Amino acid sequence: MIKLPICMEVLPVGREEQLLSASIRDTLREAHKAESKISYEMEGNRTLEDIDEENTKLEEAQDTLRWCIRKLYRDVGMLAERMSMPLLAKRIAAEFDKTAETDLAEMKTSPYDIGLISKHIGAILGHFDSIAVMTDGQAITGLDTFRTILENTPAIMTLTGIDPKNEKDVRRAVFDVLKIAFHDAMMEITVGQLLKTFKPDLGVRSLMAAAEYKFVGNETELKVAMEGIYADMRGYHGHDWRSFFAVFYTTDAIVHRDRIIEEFSGVKADLNWTPIIVTGKGARKPRKSGLKA
Repeated sequence: MIKLPICMEVLPVGREEQLLSASIRDTLREAHKAESKISYEMEGNRTLEDIDEENTKLEEAQDTLRWCIRKLYRDVGMLAERMSMPLLAKRIAAEFDKTAETDLAEMKTSPYDIGLISKHIGAILGHFDSIAVMTDGQAITGLDTFRTILENTPAIMTLTGIDPKNEKDVRRAVFDVLKIAFHDAMMEITVGQLLKTFKPDLGVRSLMAAAEYKFVGNETELKVAMEGIYADMRGYHGHDWRSFFAVFYTTDAIVHRDRIIEEFSGVKADLNWTPIIVTGKGARKPRKSGLKA
């Protein structure tokens, strides 16, 4: 029987909220980069002549920090509203109105003596952390559900009465289950590169998670399948999809799961790729022999 997490039925956080949360984290990273640059330029080893000259690097970093602070207050306030937290949204708006009267690039001394830090990043980060507990927790729950379905691939084959002959048979049956759990489940997601287009077998866009299936009947096929996965890693690198699962559906207990994990570690596989090896029924359809002359 396929066991899915009980909380899977409660999905209060939509794709928009998760994407907005991810965007806020990106802006925070840019803000911290600008903060570090400002601290370096203001406390760096600058001569008296340098101080008298116009510091374009400092000005650029300050402009970037001001832009980030404005965007953070706007986006975090919007996220609070979407998460049905109107009082927090009003508090954030009022705080920004007061903050906007000062220099958004203003710095202060760090209590830990690590240089200068922004006077405003900490405040908006505190608001965001309170909301992110819910948005991030929901993403983890959804990802757990996605992984549970993948790990139960053999059970899906049994329940549906399918005797798979290839990867297509397997992923089609799994996709039927994914559609029940996730409204935005997809097949053959297009991930474009400059010279080639890659297409993961299955995915859930709201989770930014995808799975690649390999149908394996013996150890030789397993080696070929793993080489294909390593090629996929390079093809999917640098795209918005954050979590990938390599599912090896074997028709015999060819290799222990720990060996696959060790293999991934040995080749320094991308950390956002997780191997899953399952054993179920089925057999690859034998190839037809050639016609006699």
